Amino acid sequence: MAGETPDKYDILILDAESKIALTSARSLARAGLRVALGGTAGQRRPNRKPPSWHSRYCGRAVELPDYTSAPEAFIDAVVEFVREHRVTVVLPVGDATVALSAPHRKRFAELDCTLAVAPDAALEIATDKVRTLEVAAKLGIDYPKSIPVTGVADLRLAEAAFGYPFVVKPSVSWTGQAAERVHPTEVINEAEAVRSTESYLATGCEVIAQQMASGLRESISLFIAGDQMLAYCGAAALRTTPPLGGVSVMRESVPVDEELLQACVNLATAIGIEGACEVEFRRDASGKPLLMEINPRLAGTLENAMHAGVNFPLLIWQQATGQPVQPVRSYKNGVRTRWLSGDMRWAWDSLSQYGRPDTVSPARTIWTFASEFFRTRYYDYVDIRDLRPAWAELWDTAQVIRDQWVNRKQWRESGGGAIYISNSQLSAY
Repeated sequence: MAGETPDKYDILILDAESKIALTSARSLARAGLRVALGGTAGQRRPNRKPPSWHSRYCGRAVELPDYTSAPEAFIDAVVEFVREHRVTVVLPVGDATVALSAPHRKRFAELDCTLAVAPDAALEIATDKVRTLEVAAKLGIDYPKSIPVTGVADLRLAEAAFGYPFVVKPSVSWTGQAAERVHPTEVINEAEAVRSTESYLATGCEVIAQQMASGLRESISLFIAGDQMLAYCGAAALRTTPPLGGVSVMRESVPVDEELLQACVNLATAIGIEGACEVEFRRDASGKPLLMEINPRLAGTLENAMHAGVNFPLLIWQQATGQPVQPVRSYKNGVRTRWLSGDMRWAWDSLSQYGRPDTVSPARTIWTFASEFFRTRYYDYVDIRDLRPAWAELWDTAQVIRDQWVNRKQWRESGGGAIYISNSQLSAY
């Protein structure tokens, strides 16, 4: 803020490698705040800075220990930065940093700093899909038919109930044993189902088999304060990477049915969430929305919400600092935003995995990808007033493509399956 000393930062945003962090930094810096962005080398390509650190709105780039290999050192470093620079708010925007920082909120409070995450009791439910579905069932919210899985016998029960393909997913998206968010997997036979289940069980979490919904993916971002919904924005995820349950790479703001909106608010308030969250649905063949999960953090569709007129980062700042939060009751529909690097990955996934669920024909893939240049005005990372992050992200993407091309021999030897470019390689949250 104007008049503050140079070593004072109003907010420290974690997960500098993510698109959400960059969008949040731009929003809050334009509101007059001094913004620091904290990232870790373990979450990005070697010897590369996160695109957000190239932003003109990044007041300070903070290198933090890797939270996967050294979680205690990571938290200690964040607390020390808050102490030295009198930070008012710390905002984690990823599943891992939310989970890691929440148990330490008292340490931040002792430094007159607010940790902008949901209450502990709410996080315990919202980060666990099994417990979330239990709350949804009590509220009468529909979700896909689900069977808990502990081994092959349960998978055969799922096959009898759903038939292949169906979905296998862990109960939590981040276990502390992996650097990235764990995504659900569609399985088309028992061998795939066993392989995915064993992989998830090895992390120590529960596993769920779910009937596959094949319709439109939708999400509703909410801002909750004192059991009241003060802002919302609906989005349709037109394409994601990975194709099932992954990061949205092409999305559009859409109107939300009043009944569905109320169901989302009921779920969030029953869980006890305060602040920003995202409720995800997918429609079945008949068009009925089925609950997938609730994320107690800023949504991956944040860029879309901002262009549609809902400034969630500013609402978080207002709530965290005790200011009045101005309700936002409307937004622009039909706003399309695209993450180009992610859409390239979607196209590669669709081409290399053609024939699997959630893929389309090669001709349709190419047409969909190419025609989007004539339909979409807004792109993630791209801001005419702040172009350096876009150039940095484009360069990183080029390096990833080069590396994958160099390793094409390994790809062929693996049987020609999809090359999965990790989230840390493409800064994907």
